[in-house]
Amino acid sequence: MSFDTKTLEFTKIKELLKKKAQTAAGKDRIDRLTPLTDKEALKKTLEETREAYQYIADEAEPSFFGVHDLTEALKRTDIQGTLDAKEFIEILDHIEATARIRRETLRYPEKIDETFSLCQYAEALEVPESLRNSIRNVFDDHGEIKDDASKELKAIRKELNTQERRIKDALETALKREKKKLAEDLITIRHDRYVIPVKAGEKNSVKGTIIDYSNSGETAYIEPANVQSLTAKKLQLETKEKHEIEKILAALSVEVADNSDILRQNTDLLCELDVLFAKADYGFEIEGSIPEIGQTIHLLKARHPLIPKEEVVANTITFDDETKMMVITGSNTGGKTVTLKTIGLLNIMGQSGLMVPAVEGSTIRLFDAIRADIGDEQSIEQSLSTFSSHMSRIVDILNRYDDNQLILLDELGSGTDPKEGSALAMSILEHLAQKDSLVVATTHYPELKAYAYTKDFVMNASVEFDEETLNPTYRLLLRTPGESHAFLIGERLGLSKSIIEGAKKDVLTTRSEVSDLIDKLKKESVKLDKEVQKYETLRKELEEERQAVKALKKELQSEKANLREKMEVENQKAMRQTKKKAEALIRELEEMKEKSFKEHELAEKKHQTKSLQEEKDHKTDKAHDFKPGDRVYILKFNRYGELEKKQKDGWLVKMGALKSVFKEDEMEYAEEQKQVDLPEKQPTQSTPKKQVSSTLDLRGERVESARERLLKYIDDCALSKQPYATVIHGFGTLALRKMVKDVASSHDLIKRHRDGEGSEGGQGVTVLYFD
Repeated sequence: MSFDTKTLEFTKIKELLKKKAQTAAGKDRIDRLTPLTDKEALKKTLEETREAYQYIADEAEPSFFGVHDLTEALKRTDIQGTLDAKEFIEILDHIEATARIRRETLRYPEKIDETFSLCQYAEALEVPESLRNSIRNVFDDHGEIKDDASKELKAIRKELNTQERRIKDALETALKREKKKLAEDLITIRHDRYVIPVKAGEKNSVKGTIIDYSNSGETAYIEPANVQSLTAKKLQLETKEKHEIEKILAALSVEVADNSDILRQNTDLLCELDVLFAKADYGFEIEGSIPEIGQTIHLLKARHPLIPKEEVVANTITFDDETKMMVITGSNTGGKTVTLKTIGLLNIMGQSGLMVPAVEGSTIRLFDAIRADIGDEQSIEQSLSTFSSHMSRIVDILNRYDDNQLILLDELGSGTDPKEGSALAMSILEHLAQKDSLVVATTHYPELKAYAYTKDFVMNASVEFDEETLNPTYRLLLRTPGESHAFLIGERLGLSKSIIEGAKKDVLTTRSEVSDLIDKLKKESVKLDKEVQKYETLRKELEEERQAVKALKKELQSEKANLREKMEVENQKAMRQTKKKAEALIRELEEMKEKSFKEHELAEKKHQTKSLQEEKDHKTDKAHDFKPGDRVYILKFNRYGELEKKQKDGWLVKMGALKSVFKEDEMEYAEEQKQVDLPEKQPTQSTPKKQVSSTLDLRGERVESARERLLKYIDDCALSKQPYATVIHGFGTLALRKMVKDVASSHDLIKRHRDGEGSEGGQGVTVLYFD
């Protein structure tokens, strides 16, 4: 496997790509980036680049700020070395960045409800929470070690602060005592010791040690005697502090070593993501597209990425299935070499997982090698060569030539006798045609134009020349051989007509066949140009349709949001109407309590109340996002149920003891039943509101009269919104107890009931619950 990346200037592309990478590991990996030859691996990386491009297009790409190169730090922990504060802060930054990048990378696909394969890298990131917390416990936000990094350190620093206050107090006392002998009334430090500035003439009268002198020698810096012992104690404490810090950092370094595998794996995964977003960012800059992988090359409106966008001319470079070679001719500086490099460079970019500067729908071929002999390996701007340099390069290419290679040959056979050079060039092309590879060659030899025309597997092409301005247009014309235009250029520059005519006669006698072929092929080129224009028109129409669909999708999303809002307003309106009806029913029931009423009237009001609840429940939000636990109304069964689990073909719904699967269009979301707090009727002087006792005593009554009292008591409790009530029936013959149990089991307003506890009266009491 050999790819001439330097000759085709892929190394320059990688330098531009490195500027897009944000991490040191990412830049290093781009340096080692090479074309892939495995189809599945290439499809995977191209898809990931496409996904990263979508992040960037929607401004959702994560920032890799805080991702540091931990290589040296982790190596040192592997050999039980101790890290310094800067390295711990970088590790903490790295962990924080890992958590943030993981969160941001996974958030975008969830937001747009899509699945991205590059998320596998983010999902594999592991945040070592214990190590993160340990570093946070030791270092503050400024990277300084906290006082409470350990109990011992806290005690040492507390004692240090006390000692420094004592030193300061002693110095203040010395300043006051020796005030007349001081050069300045201040405390300063010399050689890490606290001193006071004393006049040189008074130095012997101040008890203490001279630590230093001023430059002029007029001031002696003396450490007072009463401070010396305090300073010595302080130095001892600082030594203890240093040892304790070393102990803390050593223990923390061991914890880093324990997490080194996780940190290395995270670095590798972050590097993958960084390179993908760098590729996508570069693709965004060059207005590139993701190429497809096919059996040949189809580059649509391809541009050389190193030529400024405002200067480069886009060309469609395409091979049909039968074409194995392309011979490009035309005038000097017309763009032949640029075209040659564009073909090779774009295919290398595509095989390296990069977007290519060509329109969508372009295709590359997965080559095992891309070899080039271009301009003595000089740049596009300095394409100078000799016959010997060409031949040595071509010999190397031929010696390693095999199937599935792309061979690019610039000015094939030039630099020697034209007849021998053209014959040698045709023989080389014949040899290259024996393998299943693609070959592109540039030349000025007319014999190669004729050779290309007579071979079905060879395509003629040329770079266009404007005969009016005598300037190249850099436009590639497929299936059309070119001319050097030497006569036209010479005539326009003032060469005599007699010389031009004489030269033309010589050319016509020796090249009549080639000229005829060129005329025929030019006619074919006109037809081909029309086909290309037809394709471009179709492509533009498809792009316009794509944009229209995108706009329609956005409009539909907006309409959906508006409809949801409108439905919410309508639901609120219906709720208010239902509430008003409920209030009216409550008022009627309150009035009925104050006068005699018939059982059927009470039943009718209960039915109306229940109908209001059902009316409320059936009001659903069609745009509701169903989730487990939701209460739903099953339309075809006219029953309520609860969502348990999302299935492939719908939702598993529990309806009492029954469970079944229903689609979302077979059910409606039902709000949880909530008791509406309605305003109580204000008591009036004529109709005072009755207070309902929480206990009903039926002992000693006949069963029938007790039943009537119990039923009315249940209605009173329900209307007064009592959550529960206690019915005392005693033991006796158990007839009352049986009647109470029967009513409690069958009454609609009673949700459940139970016997009384020992402290409540035991089985002589039944407790009723209304909620």
